[in-house]
Parts: sequence; structure tokens; C-alpha cells
Amino acid sequence: MERIIQKLERDTIPLVSSVERDEFIIASEKAFDCTFDGTSKFYPWKLPTQIPTKFKLGVIVGSSGSGKSTMLKNFGTEEFPIWEPNKSIVSHFESPDEAINKLGSVGLNSIPSWYKPYHVLSNGEKFRADLARKIKSNSVIDEFTSVVDRDVAKAASVSLSKYIKNNDLENIVVSTCHHDILDWLEPDWVLNADTGELLHGFFLPDQESIFKFIKQRMINGKCLKTITI
Repeated sequence: MERIIQKLERDTIPLVSSVERDEFIIASEKAFDCTFDGTSKFYPWKLPTQIPTKFKLGVIVGSSGSGKSTMLKNFGTEEFPIWEPNKSIVSHFESPDEAINKLGSVGLNSIPSWYKPYHVLSNGEKFRADLARKIKSNSVIDEFTSVVDRDVAKAASVSLSKYIKNNDLENIVVSTCHHDILDWLEPDWVLNADTGELLHGFFLPDQESIFKFIKQRMINGKCLKTITI
């Protein structure tokens, strides 16, 4: 099946930012033999017309500076959870069942970590805790898996995809600079900000490899992490 659904076009109206020229800019111009008038322009991609109105999960992928975050804004505004410093992370959900299901869905399965306040968690734990509270229909998530190692990223992607499907969530869009998680997320569509293409969703050709990967990581406790008490 041809993966390219639509070729994107650049907007004719640029995003413009301006700064004052000072001695630092002038010195760098001399050092690198370049000129800068104080104004930067960026022409973002136009939103493709063939993205379905209803879907489970969409992904915007591309390198830094490719316009991922700009495109993500077309789908909504990212919410940033507020964490109370004197409450455990597990106490920040609407119900105990929701807390257990969502924390498990993002691979944060170390029970002692659930009882800690947010500010003492590791960067990886903070990412997963934030993700657990962001998961809902019509949510947008920028820089997905940027602060976790790649094994954890793949495992979290599988778990997130499964949670979205099992709970009938819709129209969730994430952006990422990492191509290695696309097959594990199994999105309905992928928007490549580097090439300017809207693509059909990515799916691993051998689904058994997903379960083999997870099983191996669960055995050595490296990835999804078995429940720890």
C-alpha cells in the first residue's frame, strides 16, 4: 500500500520574529562571515486536507525546527498538569481506578514511585506521570518520549496505543523527533514535517516482535517494569 496520502504545501504567510542587532550578533557575523538583519522568517506547512475528522491517534514527526509544534497547535493546546507538592502522584486522579489504569498505561509501574510527590521523581518518571494525566480524547502532546531512553519510549508507546484503543479515545495527536516509535504507536496517520508528507499509519510487519520485545524487557525489568512493591 502506498504510504503517502498527501503532499503538503508551505504557507505563503511566514511566521516572523525580530531581535535587536547588538555587538554579539555583529561579532558572530564577522566570525562566521554571514549577515543577519535582525528578522527571522519561517514558512510553516499548511495543514493537510485529507486528515480524517475522527481518528484514534495521529503523529507529527520531524527534526528540531521543522515546525512540529506549530502544526500541533492546529489540533489543540497542550495541557500541563499541576502537581501539589504535598500529595502523592497517585492522588492526583479522579478515582483510584483511573490512577491505576493510567499510570500503568504509561509504564510507571513502580508502586513506591506512586506514593512520592512529583518534584522528587526522575525526569523519566515525571514524563510518564505527566503523560498519564494528559491522556484523554482531543489531547495534544508535544515532544513525546524526548526525555526517556529508547527502550522505555517504545514500551510506553505500545502501552499508550493499547490504552487509547481499549478506552475508545479519539483525536489524540503527539509530536516527536523520534522515528523509532512510529511502528510501536500504531497511529492512524503520520505527518512528516521534514519531508512535507501525510502518510498512512505505521505498523510493525511482524506483530509478534512487539510481544517478544515487551517480554524480554519485562523479564529483566528494563522497560515496562514489572510491578514493584
